[in-house]
Amino acid sequence: MKERAMESPLQAAQFNAVPVTLAQVVVPKTRLLKRNLAMSLTQRWSVIVRVFVRARGIRACVAAVLLSSSAIVFACPPTVILLSWDGLRHDYVRLHPEVALPGLARFATEGAVAERLIPVFPSNTFPGHVSLATGTYPDRHGIVDNVFLDRERGMYRYSPDAGWLDAEPLWIAAERQGIPAATYFWVGSETDWRGQGTRFREAPFDGDRPESAKVDRILDWLALAPAERPRLIMSYWAGADGAGHLHGPDSAEVREALEAQDQELVRLLRALDEKQAWAHTTLLVVSDHGMMVRGESLELGAALEAAGIQAQVFGATTAHVFLNDLADLDRAEQTARALENVQVFRRESVPPALRLHHPTRTGDLVVLAEPPFTLDRPAGIEGQMMMAAQALGRDFGMHGYDPALPDMGGAFLALGRGATQGARLGLVRQIDVAATVAGLLGIDPPLQSEGRAIDGIAADQRPTPESCSR
Repeated sequence: MKERAMESPLQAAQFNAVPVTLAQVVVPKTRLLKRNLAMSLTQRWSVIVRVFVRARGIRACVAAVLLSSSAIVFACPPTVILLSWDGLRHDYVRLHPEVALPGLARFATEGAVAERLIPVFPSNTFPGHVSLATGTYPDRHGIVDNVFLDRERGMYRYSPDAGWLDAEPLWIAAERQGIPAATYFWVGSETDWRGQGTRFREAPFDGDRPESAKVDRILDWLALAPAERPRLIMSYWAGADGAGHLHGPDSAEVREALEAQDQELVRLLRALDEKQAWAHTTLLVVSDHGMMVRGESLELGAALEAAGIQAQVFGATTAHVFLNDLADLDRAEQTARALENVQVFRRESVPPALRLHHPTRTGDLVVLAEPPFTLDRPAGIEGQMMMAAQALGRDFGMHGYDPALPDMGGAFLALGRGATQGARLGLVRQIDVAATVAGLLGIDPPLQSEGRAIDGIAADQRPTPESCSR
């Protein structure tokens, strides 16, 4: 698919143009195809009922069932496995051809691969994962960054509590519609959401848990009896985020991290091969954001403190500034604007294109750092060591910048049912993943979803009943 021209939301804000969101650029299609499919299945079942009523003898009844493809779908419902590799930049596989990555390479030869995935803003882990799950933006689902302040509720810092989510996640949408779901460390999945949970859940989060254990659990779930196993599995993988932050995106450590996780991906692929599961199974590998080399810190917090302004500052590339006294707003804005390589907005003037304005979680000021600069650095000895290492030429990695930047782009790869072999999908939006998964499962997207099913991923293959019992 030819790449669509996209205007950066930050460019729209900077030049006072009419804000253009990604949702406006990629015009959502109707769900006509889905309605037609549902109508077709209904008509087929109507025919079956008439045949049963008119049939004389068991042989005629059996023949009617076997003639219906919808009966086959019912006998072997679809399964979707969604893996998120944290910080997997869209071009990592191409940039590291010397590294053996047979698992990811198989998607390129046998499945469908996007040019890159456009994350939401800010392009960070927690907003990205919640957007993948809800199909909407941070201003709607409420997770505006990895760390933020809610004026009414207090501090959010990498919280496992699903109660912070303002929008329905995919696993709840699936369970609500009768699809058993399983989650493994996905952001927002560790507790019930508004009194609703999943049949299968791995929690609490453990950053030391290896991907081998995750594959083991996924295979355990798939080994359950067909009527008991989950049909939606969503699992967080460490990806290359940690290695990218500590050593930069072009480091040997990133290559090693990819290689180690690809080995576990290969193990999962081989298990699905042995089960002959591909006729009814779709495996998706996505990511939350990309990575670029980190620049110097602009020290926003120190500048405000030096000006005698008391405030709480949250965020490294997009900072929400909460003032202790709103009488300091003018001075705080002037102090922030005095820094180079930043954009500064008052709360009420945050560009709509950013989709960042939340009633209780947007700062009095929102300050955006131009890439590759940051607005803070780690405190204490860690920050001092980082500054010293950067001075000696060591690279560190950072993300969170304008989603339109290629280096911020994530990955989207699909294999199995609904993924056309060799398809190249162009640019896809992070908010479209939930609708795509829902379409593959034959259910409606999450309630607040704004996305649409990705072109080129279509559940048009009929699974065979023989593969369902393996």
